[in-house]
Amino acid sequence: MKAMVENLFALQQLVLKSSRVTSEQEAKIRQLRRNVPLPVLGHFDRIVKSGRKGVALVRHGVCSECHVRVSAGTAASLIRPKDLYLCESCGRYLLLDPAEAPEAAEGPEPSPKSSRRTPAPVA
Repeated sequence: MKAMVENLFALQQLVLKSSRVTSEQEAKIRQLRRNVPLPVLGHFDRIVKSGRKGVALVRHGVCSECHVRVSAGTAASLIRPKDLYLCESCGRYLLLDPAEAPEAAEGPEPSPKSSRRTPAPVA
């Protein structure tokens, strides 16, 4: 899910960056759009068409677009997203600011360790 929102964020950067799109940028836009399901892309397109950004970064627990605090549960879930999250205030897709992502979130998920000790063999 994180990759999908990152694709949307990259798409947003390409679309909003320049008024004139080169053929290379157009190919990249098509590729990014193919990697996003139609319902998600439709919601994103409606927001962008109204002149707003479709993806907002969460910085210090606050949506960077509407400046409303994101719930603690949502903010915690953005560290290892298993779903898409929308801002409850402005309806934009949320992405944790990469500068705030903990290093542990980059690596594989930690496996649970057993606290049991193996009994010593009886002689």
